[in-house]
Amino acid sequence: MRKAGSSTRRRLGIIICAATLVAAFAVAEAQDWDLLAEIEARLIPEEGTETAYGIPLSLDSLPQFIEWSNTLVPAAVAESRFVDALTGLVAPCCDDNTAFRCCCESGGQSCNIIRSGKGLAAYLLLEKGYDTEQVAESVLQWFHFARPDYYLATELLALRKSPIPYGLTAKGSCYRGMCDTPISEGGCGGMKELIEPAIGAMEG
Repeated sequence: MRKAGSSTRRRLGIIICAATLVAAFAVAEAQDWDLLAEIEARLIPEEGTETAYGIPLSLDSLPQFIEWSNTLVPAAVAESRFVDALTGLVAPCCDDNTAFRCCCESGGQSCNIIRSGKGLAAYLLLEKGYDTEQVAESVLQWFHFARPDYYLATELLALRKSPIPYGLTAKGSCYRGMCDTPISEGGCGGMKELIEPAIGAMEG
């Protein structure tokens, strides 16, 4: 269920403001903000949206999901359901990779947006007994919430609309030097310690 006055729109506003607005205004194609709002309403879940696994969507869950990446993934990675679910999804930070492996991965360490997805997947598999499809759907819902900029941009491209006038891009944040940028600002949230000042400040 969606809530009015969402933090998703505030986070998206931050992301758009952080983009190169001069380039956006230089593009001749007129922005259709109603179209963007329709796509957001269709694809991007709101802060506090209830989930099938009982944890409402919130960036406050990031530390828990990342902790599960540390504690549960070593056991889950041996399960084909875990691997199949994540390799069936693209990484929103570098979509020429799957959600099983970040393009910046070093020494087995992914960026924190990918680690959060892996941790959630491991929890759903080991603690909830989810099948491959259920894991994939839940992780994708989480990614849509956590990184709305990427999914809005890719949907605009699918509709043959440039995301640039909206201050958006589908170019992965890993490839834009944003590995240490907070997830709420369209980045990867760090490669080691989580970088996310929006935690605990997203109420709306």
